[in-house]
Amino acid sequence: MRKFSLVVVAAVMLLSFGNSFATERENRNPAKSLSEQIGQLLEGNDIRVNQGEDLFATVYFTINSEMELVVLSVATEEEGLDAFVKNRLNYNKVSAEGYEEGKTYKVPVRLKS
Repeated sequence: MRKFSLVVVAAVMLLSFGNSFATERENRNPAKSLSEQIGQLLEGNDIRVNQGEDLFATVYFTINSEMELVVLSVATEEEGLDAFVKNRLNYNKVSAEGYEEGKTYKVPVRLKS
């Protein structure tokens, strides 16, 4: 009887251990998830960049009550990048779990040539 209870306990432990690896953890890092969403929103741009050069900007934004990005400012030296980033990001719904409404966040942006 002791062996049987030991086998049952071992099986339960094995099943629960295996189940913990089987569950998908989608939002392990909410910051990375939001950065990826911002990257997707900025894809497919028509900004002209010289070969071998990249454009850089720092985007300051907040999240409103509807879980939309609200761009506060774009710090860049590149003409036209400011308007492009604001047009692409402003008031787009995102999955922003773990972010506080009204708090200011910043994210660096790089457009590759």
